[in-house]
Amino acid sequence: MDGSFQEGWYKHPTLGLIKIFQKNYTWVYMCYASNGQKPLSKDRPLDQWTWALSEPEEI
Repeated sequence: MDGSFQEGWYKHPTLGLIKIFQKNYTWVYMCYASNGQKPLSKDRPLDQWTWALSEPEEI
């Protein structure tokens, strides 16, 4: 994706389904199971590279 970060569900080529959101004024992401029901990771800081490879995903 280009531009500034936006909250929502995204598909990443190596991380799979991720949810991007703000936590304490910081952008973070979490990896989720393919149905979006179960988190598979703790929140991690979102970097420009992860954002660039992410595509919007409908859940």
